[in-house]
Amino acid sequence: MDAGFDGLEASMRQVDRAVDAVGARVEVVHDEVVALSGQFRIAAAELSSVAHTVDRVEDSVRQLGRRFDEFTEQYAKDQARTLAEAELTRLTIDWHARFEQRRKTRALAHGLVHALTKDALERDVVDKDLVAACAQERMIMEPDFWLGPAMVSLAARHLDKAPQMRRARAQAYSLDQARSNLFFTLTCTRLGELQEAARWIDRYLQSLDPYALDEDFHVVLDAVACNELGAQAHAYTRQAMERWLDRVGLAQASTLTNQVAHHMGELGKKLPEKRFEELSRVCAEGWDELHRGWEWATIPEATLVHLHRAFPGEHDKEPAGHAASALDALIDRHDADEAALASRIRYLELVVEYGGDEKAAREEHAVQQAAAKPVDLRTLLVNAVFVPEAVRLGEEARLLALRAVWPQVLSASHAYVEHSRSLLPLEIDVTWGEWRRPLPADPNVPVPGKALVNELRGLIEESTRRQVESVRLNRGRLITAAVGSLASMITAFLVPRGTARVSVILLGVAAATWAIAEWRRVPVRKQELSREGRDNVRSGTAALGRALGQRTVFFTAWRESLDAAQGLEVWGERAWCGDAGALEKGAREDPGREGTKE
Repeated sequence: MDAGFDGLEASMRQVDRAVDAVGARVEVVHDEVVALSGQFRIAAAELSSVAHTVDRVEDSVRQLGRRFDEFTEQYAKDQARTLAEAELTRLTIDWHARFEQRRKTRALAHGLVHALTKDALERDVVDKDLVAACAQERMIMEPDFWLGPAMVSLAARHLDKAPQMRRARAQAYSLDQARSNLFFTLTCTRLGELQEAARWIDRYLQSLDPYALDEDFHVVLDAVACNELGAQAHAYTRQAMERWLDRVGLAQASTLTNQVAHHMGELGKKLPEKRFEELSRVCAEGWDELHRGWEWATIPEATLVHLHRAFPGEHDKEPAGHAASALDALIDRHDADEAALASRIRYLELVVEYGGDEKAAREEHAVQQAAAKPVDLRTLLVNAVFVPEAVRLGEEARLLALRAVWPQVLSASHAYVEHSRSLLPLEIDVTWGEWRRPLPADPNVPVPGKALVNELRGLIEESTRRQVESVRLNRGRLITAAVGSLASMITAFLVPRGTARVSVILLGVAAATWAIAEWRRVPVRKQELSREGRDNVRSGTAALGRALGQRTVFFTAWRESLDAAQGLEVWGERAWCGDAGALEKGAREDPGREGTKE
């Protein structure tokens, strides 16, 4: 036995030594793990530092990319600006080489048309022969430029040389008929000879194309509207515009009345759907016509509001200097052979002004080109009345344009009113489900609102009661399901165990479920119908009550809009009182109009 204990003791010592060895190894591994964990923490810190460094580098790269893009964009703009300046310098030199004589001619014309020049000639402050020589020199240096012979004609007029004046005038007339007529019109105006100016503007108007009216006509229209050219010129302009409208109306399929009616229709009020929501629900069948008629009735009144805003009547009654500015602009206006080069120079100037931003320069240049583009008379008149920001006309000129299209405005207004009246019913059918009642459209006729609401409530409640009573138990279905369930239960005890018994039991459970569902269906369905009926009563009576109130507001506003249409004619009579009789006065002041034409 001692030997056995000794062997056990030796084994235990071996185990202890093995355990000690394992513990030592565990400590070594623990130390290695701790050291490795420290290394991992150091590596993680280094990685975090590297990530932070990478983020900073990425930010720096993004900033550098943005700066590079900005630099590239600015460099492109600087290059575009440099190229534009170089081309602008070249084109300016080319301009002076080709049109320098015209610049001098224009400079002399500005001085010659000045009223002080005539006064200086009459008082012998300026040598008459020198003026004639300068004007003739300009004509010789630029023989194809209409302004040269026009200046010679004006100088001959100052010097009382009638034959030379007529020959030079004919020469200018042959080079540019419209501008020559306008030049002589405006020079006569500046010299205070309004009767002669009226004769010249008559010729100018006859030389224009009503399909292409340029900026010159816009400025002239301002001057005529402000009576700077006299009553005769005002009358001639109105007569010419009437002739042009007839001519344009015959040549174009779309009439002026349609164009005016279209713009007036856009001014009309839109029906506020939310405001009349319940009325539109109970009048669903005829609501589209009511909607359209109500909006048409608002168009004349909305047009009147627009006219009050566009023509406030605050224009200055004193001369605004349109004739003087028109003459200066006419002298400086580029001819056809100058237009392309002048347009390119203006674009390059815009590129320089915008710091090389070619896109912005193109957009601004396109806007300026569109503003200077000729338009037909009908578009000009309609825009002057309904889109005043699209034309460069003062209030007086736009009022003259309105006077020209006023018959069409009244015609369109009457048409809208008549169409609206044709859609204004005597009665409207109010419906809610099966309930239907006719109501008078006249808001002054009283309507028994409470009685109608009670009638609708009673009808809905009666309909709900009939629906609830119509829900009954289906006895055949219930008996069939119950018998099927009982038969399945009995059969389940007779068949052997297995799939057949399980199938029979499942069939019985299904039949029992069917029977229970049929038994529960009736009370559940009755509760649903009762709840739906109560909801229908609440929504229907509330909608009808609000619709009856909206009916009064709706038809009152409709009739008031129709009555307000007469205010358009009253406004027109007041607007024209300032120039009433101008046409007849101008005709009386010029009995020999036809004899003045060359």
